[in-house]
Amino acid sequence: MTAWSADALGDWIAGQRWFAGKSRRIVTVVLEDGVRLGGGTLWIAGVTLDDGRNDRYALPLLDGPTLADALDDPGFCRALLDVIARAGRRPGAQGEIVGVPTRAVLPTVAPDGPARRLDGEQSNTSVIFGDALILKHFRRLAVGANPDVEITGFLTERTSFRHTPRLAGSLEYRDAAGSWALAMVQELVGDSRDGWRWLLSRLAAGDAALGALGTLGRRTAELHLALASDPREPAFAPERITPADVAAWTDAVQQQLDAARAALGGRLPDGVPARVDAAGLAGLVGAAKLRHHGDFHLGQTLAIRDGHDFAIIDFEGEPLRPLAERRRKHTPLRDVAGLLRSLGYAAASVQAPAGWESAARAAFVAAYREAAGAAPFVPATEPALTRALAVLEVEKAAYEIVYEANNRPDWVAIPVRGLLTATAALRSGRAAGAA
Repeated sequence: MTAWSADALGDWIAGQRWFAGKSRRIVTVVLEDGVRLGGGTLWIAGVTLDDGRNDRYALPLLDGPTLADALDDPGFCRALLDVIARAGRRPGAQGEIVGVPTRAVLPTVAPDGPARRLDGEQSNTSVIFGDALILKHFRRLAVGANPDVEITGFLTERTSFRHTPRLAGSLEYRDAAGSWALAMVQELVGDSRDGWRWLLSRLAAGDAALGALGTLGRRTAELHLALASDPREPAFAPERITPADVAAWTDAVQQQLDAARAALGGRLPDGVPARVDAAGLAGLVGAAKLRHHGDFHLGQTLAIRDGHDFAIIDFEGEPLRPLAERRRKHTPLRDVAGLLRSLGYAAASVQAPAGWESAARAAFVAAYREAAGAAPFVPATEPALTRALAVLEVEKAAYEIVYEANNRPDWVAIPVRGLLTATAALRSGRAAGAA
């Protein structure tokens, strides 16, 4: 039994940064299972919102009369890590938590070593163990393979790509419904910082960072080559893009554009057509679709040694999209479009010099093209590549318009400008990044 009420727990959840339903009211919280561990309990809770949505959350809480997050307690965090490292199993009333280590040989952590929770988390919570490992604890759960665990594990165990921190292992909750990813542990990348903050600081210092962005373009292409490298693994084997794929993707872009129109009060900016050109993605037919990052922007990178190299992280995809959609194969050019849009945000955020965004785009795309070469996921012709990137930027900018309208209305002008630029590029056939 717990010393606090369900109402108190609901209020506590509503106040957490990782709670995904901040615009809704919590109606009920049901503790569905609990696993005792290291001075606390890892609760599995069902949360019902006032719009009828039902979500499942992992709630690691310290045992005691007050509500306290167990991830603030080093002993509890080390207990989680120990279950993963030892392939341990801990039973609850309805299911169990199970540790799943990988074959990667990573630094070990002393049983009494330091464990520190990171600040500034959003949908997940991270804990650093010394200078060796980082644990990411997922909060809102979904049944099935978590893309972050899945892709990072594939890169670690099945490829030679070493620009994503290697996966040490993961933690699952298993019950009659299936497996639910709770956490993952990776090596900690030293001498690095968030790529978004790194670029803003370089621009503020008067450094265009074009060489570094070229390095990031190469690493992005190498990531896609690695994800396309194993035809024997069904979840990762590249597949040929068909006309049906292109039709479905075009419809998805149109739906996103329609959502942007609604977010802008029912009218698109002058110069943006109401309908997506169905020919825009047609040049992808015959190329390869594959697993890709799915939510790629500068904040999903780590700038190492002040931008001399980069690591690519966080393969969970856009967290509000269904799990099946986040695991679906698509053209990896979506990642290229996402990073290009991130450069647009950077340019607007620091009022970059005239011409910088165009030069930055060109540096990133040129390096990507060179490193990708004749890879099967690259369209056969330059015009096909140009058109596809423009359409994918339309989709991303339209998504950003909806997000900003709901969360940061003062920022809507940034993706509106991106939508206009991508639409103009689609009409003119201008290469991505060209001046």
